[in-house]
Amino acid sequence: MGDKYKQKWVSTKLKVKGNKYKATDFSNKLIAEYEEKETSKAPADILFTNYLMQWLEKKKNKVELTIWEGYRNSTIKHLIPYFENLGLTLNQLKPKHFVDYYDFKFSGGRLDGKSGGLSNKSIKEHSIVIKNALNNAVIEETICKNPALHVPLPKNKEEKSQIFLNANQANDVLHLFKGHRLQPLIYMTLYYGLRRGEVLGLKWSAIDFKNNKIKINHTVVKHTTTIAKDKTKTEASRREYILLPEIKAVLLDLHKETKTNKRLFGKEFQNTDYVFTWPDGKPYRPDYITSAFQKVLAKNKFPKMRFHDLRHSCASILYDKGWELKDIQTWLGHADIETTADVYTHISNTRKNNMTKDIQHTFSL
Repeated sequence: MGDKYKQKWVSTKLKVKGNKYKATDFSNKLIAEYEEKETSKAPADILFTNYLMQWLEKKKNKVELTIWEGYRNSTIKHLIPYFENLGLTLNQLKPKHFVDYYDFKFSGGRLDGKSGGLSNKSIKEHSIVIKNALNNAVIEETICKNPALHVPLPKNKEEKSQIFLNANQANDVLHLFKGHRLQPLIYMTLYYGLRRGEVLGLKWSAIDFKNNKIKINHTVVKHTTTIAKDKTKTEASRREYILLPEIKAVLLDLHKETKTNKRLFGKEFQNTDYVFTWPDGKPYRPDYITSAFQKVLAKNKFPKMRFHDLRHSCASILYDKGWELKDIQTWLGHADIETTADVYTHISNTRKNNMTKDIQHTFSL
């Protein structure tokens, strides 16, 4: 322990007599230089994997839980196992290390044993963790620059990121779900272009049957943990719609069914206030929506698509109807459908009424 603070002797090469101030100045500069060298060197010697874990822990209470769980999944399951084998410290990291990592994950880095690599989306999620962690290291002055900052991501050109249905195709999807408990949910999603979390988060208290209005102000999202929150993805996502007649009819039927189930289940009924639930009032889990949607499509040999593609399809159908981009942006609560949409700043109630009338009777159960 005593050796840690052992004094170091360095010659000033000055004569003792008459050089007191020069010797002091030399000493002070030497000490400052040494301390700067020690403090700047030590942090960068930390293993990249150890720093990732430290960064992950610091992020835990600074972002939403579902986002943090995504960071943790990418870090624990993918980044740590790969870079642990390399044993690289922060100051040893080079852009090539991340080029190699992305290529590895893109070509065959799956954890389920199946052939092929990860999707573009998954690799992008990994890059977000890497870049954010190393940006933090730069801010902390642990390293001078982020070696992963300008590394391009591999991309499968054949991978379709989104699908756009036209009105006829959208109706075909609706008819596939005839008699299925998801049909009303899909019906509403197509009309309003809702995100999965928004339609699952819809509550009866947000529906005004008297004044024909519906508010999107609550969401249910999941990564590992299902989280319900009284806020939307962005400020633009928090919006109000006019209740379309056909949607109102469906919701009134559901409301009547909910009241009946409440009587039947008695004390076992869960008073969650959610619109789309199981008969006992228990809300649907986000992953149930995804899996059930895929199963019905596969059973009917319909081309594979994501539930979120219903939202994209709504936008496409509205565009086909001649809606302006800003109108679509407002309807979907989308922050940036197109950069040019930012030119518009307001949409009047009259125009929203016309938009509502225009979209009526597009779909049918």
